[in-house]
Amino acid sequence: MLDKAVAFNHIKNQILAPLPEPDARRAMFEELLPEQHGEKALPYDTLVERSEGYSGSDIRLVCKEAAMQPLRRLMSVLESSLEQLPDNELPKVGPITPDDIEIALKNTRPSAHLHAHRYEKFNTDYGSQILG
Repeated sequence: MLDKAVAFNHIKNQILAPLPEPDARRAMFEELLPEQHGEKALPYDTLVERSEGYSGSDIRLVCKEAAMQPLRRLMSVLESSLEQLPDNELPKVGPITPDDIEIALKNTRPSAHLHAHRYEKFNTDYGSQILG
């Protein structure tokens, strides 16, 4: 009985939720990386396809990484400028591009697999089973 209580206390602060299905991943990407009018369309199909095995938190990280790419480009331009530009001549932050998405996917790996064995063991030890 003690082992079960220890396992429960260890797991109770974690929510064991399944990974998002393709439709849920697409909705998350569309919410976190909305279409920008007048700009090249973002590759949502690619994002959904290549994010199999990603948790919601992983998807949020991919979106943050993609959103940082235009800022990194801007900082590079500003840092390479030999003179200080007046405020009215400062370059603008550009849009998120498909290349930014590619970089974000390469730099952000799924983390859910790191804990999968713990969830499977807990379910094997304490989960409900259908008897038939």
